Order: sequence, then structure tokens, then C-alpha cells
Amino acid sequence: MRLRKLRAFTLIELLVVISIITLVTGILLPSLQRAREQARRATCMANLRSIGQAVYVYANNNDDRLVPGDSAVTWAVWAQRTEAPTDEEPGRGEVNLGYLLAAGTLPVPRDFDSVLFCPSSVIGPGKPSKRAVSQNWGKDNARASITYMFNEALDGFGNSVVSGVGALLSHKNKINYLLSDGSVQTFNANPLIFDDTVGPELLQEVSARLGVCFPTSMLHTWFEQGEVNLTEARAFLNDPSAWANSKCSPEPPTPVLMANLANKSLVSDMIGYVAGHAVEPVGDTRRG
Repeated sequence: MRLRKLRAFTLIELLVVISIITLVTGILLPSLQRAREQARRATCMANLRSIGQAVYVYANNNDDRLVPGDSAVTWAVWAQRTEAPTDEEPGRGEVNLGYLLAAGTLPVPRDFDSVLFCPSSVIGPGKPSKRAVSQNWGKDNARASITYMFNEALDGFGNSVVSGVGALLSHKNKINYLLSDGSVQTFNANPLIFDDTVGPELLQEVSARLGVCFPTSMLHTWFEQGEVNLTEARAFLNDPSAWANSKCSPEPPTPVLMANLANKSLVSDMIGYVAGHAVEPVGDTRRG
């Protein structure tokens, strides 16, 4: 029997195959990444709907009252209560969407799979993980943060100036937000010229450059209107503290009822960076 001699690949043939594989991978990878991001955005929108359902359950159990806004850091769920009476030591407690956890309307996150964290959010070096909520919940010297921003402006407390460190959008140029009717919409955060000397910037880029986050009331109004108000944005960026102080009111707020909200924006995925302990108010934190 005559044996056939097996022919090996030549170096040139191997290089051609490797080149073809590299080329095909380069073509397909962006499409795969887009598909993965679309899947994450769908999950994010489902998370917001779940949060909306929890808000309604909370209101039904509390005489139709909306979740209070109790902290200048709108993505905190356990922090110092800024709204506590001045003659009492506020300490640490549930704030903002943390009331849903305290009431049992939503479970305290125990792992990475929670409706309180957008799947596109990132964890920065040295920053607490998503498990930090369960680790810090109930501790007087701790803070727990999520990646969804509560519109505490509806409770009359949304004009504080907060550090822009870590103000990274979950979806880069898109923001999902929950309306009070239970629907979830998407806001296109396209690059805009906030400073003529700088050129077009995304929201997170201008926040990082100047070190301040846009106030909650301003952001959620833009979501509802479908566009960024550049005049308002530039006035704020020119002097954030002065802008915040001009919006403050010494009058105590009237409890907000769900029935009176019309079609307001309640929660958004504006913050996609688990900032944890690092984010502190840097301006006036009075009611506004």
C-alpha cells in the first residue's frame, strides 16, 4: 500500500489565514458590541419599569405620597439625610430610592444582578462594587450608591451642586428615563457646544471638565422637553453655586402626591459610574 504524504501549510498560507480571521473579526466585532449594548439597554429599560412599579406600590402604601428626596446625591440610597430637622442629629438612613428598600418594595441588592444597577454601568478603580449596597446598608459611617438618578426635584430638593467626578453616562450618548405614567423613554445626549472655546462635548465630558454635575431638576426637565437648554446649561456652568442659591427656598415643601405628577420624569440612568463614597455635595444643599 502506498502512503500519501501529508502536505503541511506553508508560512505564507498561515499568514493569509490569520489575516482573513483578523479581518473578519474586525468587521464583526463592532456589530457584536452594538448588539450587546442594545441588549443591555433593553435590560436597563426593564429595570426602570420595575423601579416605577415599586414607586407606585410605595405610594399606594403611603397615602399616595411620592418617595421623598432626602439627599443631595441623587443616586445615593443610604446616606446622611439632608432634610432631617435641624434640631435632631440626622445620622445615616435611607434616602431617595432607598425608601423602596426600607419598605421592602425592592430587595436590597445582594449581588451584581439588581434592578438598581444598569448593566452598562462601570466600576472604577478603588470604587465600591454593587455589593456595597448590602455591605453599607444600615451603617452610620457608610454610604451606598446605585446607578440610577432619582428626580428629587419633584420633592423640592433638586438644585444642589454635586461633584462631577465619575459622572459617566451608562450608555455614552443615550439616557433612559422613567416617566410617572410608567413608560420608559430615551433621551439622545448628542455632543453640544457648552463653551465656544472648547467645541462639542457630551454631557459627561463637560461635567468631568468642570467638576460639577448638572442639577437633577435641570436634567429631568431636559428629558421631558427632549433637548438640552443650552442657555440654562451655560448659566449654570458659569457659576454653579450662584445658580443653586438662586433656586433655593426656605419654605418647607408640600408632600408630593403621585396623582399630581402629570407626566414627569422620575428616574434616569444618568449616572453610570458607581461613585460610592467619593461623591460629595460641593455647593448649597438647602431645599430649592
